[in-house]
Amino acid sequence: KQLKDLVKQNGYDLINCMQPVGGFMGRMLAKKFKLPCLYTAHGFHFYEGAPLQNRLIYKTIENYCSKFTTVLVTMNEEDYKASQSMKAQKTFKINGIGVDLNKYKQEECFNRAEFKKSLGLNEDDFVIVSVGELNKNKNTLHLIEAIKDIKDEKVKYLICGEGPLKQEYEEQINEYNLSGRVKLLGFRKDVPQILNSADVFVMPSYREGLSKAMMEAMAYGLPVVASKIRGNTDLIGENEGGILLDPEDTIGFKDAFITLYNNKELCQKYSTRNKEYIKNFSIETVLEQMKNIYKEI
Repeated sequence: KQLKDLVKQNGYDLINCMQPVGGFMGRMLAKKFKLPCLYTAHGFHFYEGAPLQNRLIYKTIENYCSKFTTVLVTMNEEDYKASQSMKAQKTFKINGIGVDLNKYKQEECFNRAEFKKSLGLNEDDFVIVSVGELNKNKNTLHLIEAIKDIKDEKVKYLICGEGPLKQEYEEQINEYNLSGRVKLLGFRKDVPQILNSADVFVMPSYREGLSKAMMEAMAYGLPVVASKIRGNTDLIGENEGGILLDPEDTIGFKDAFITLYNNKELCQKYSTRNKEYIKNFSIETVLEQMKNIYKEI
């Protein structure tokens, strides 16, 4: 009702909506007022391997709303293929929300050793980092067990983020006596510096659209260990920029960390590839893609 009143009062020319709830309401407005509508899907909830209820509910709603969608914009190959069977007038795939690569350049004055020291790390520690909310979907809790099974004390794991499972993380770290090797850093404003100090980026999520956190890590040339799901496969390819695994394969993640720890040449290969490949996902590239899409409307 509030949105209807806004449209009546202000006479908009275009509805631009995102995410499932906003996407539903926005397209109902477009239907009612016969307005063009651009819907950006950051990741359909009926992804491959999703629960049956997601496929029944979200796919049904998305298919229905697509009838009132002028342009449907997706961000990964799996979603783009799914959009082809919908009724939107036009569908496109863009390279995510764009990364400002200038923000993630390695600064010449940055003292990596000093920064690692400020985090309670040694200069020669092998640092694995994850960035994201501490929730079930991000699935980083089981990585603490993977670190526990790696005997070399130089392998450390930094967890950036807050979330509902924080207490479970703390309990598991204490249970395994890993307080010196696994560090909960909480909410951080210095993620670029943390990425610049790390050796590997890890993301074992069950669901992603096209992860900006992973793209930022790639901009720093970090090798990636991640779940083999949509979005991640768009960025990493067939193990071209890192190692992709089943999200619940704790032993696989442990082995991947050990492999990268012991193989500097492989790390360098992934690093070089990621630095180059991420240029395709720069903010300039995405803005140009969006500008062309608006011209279509």
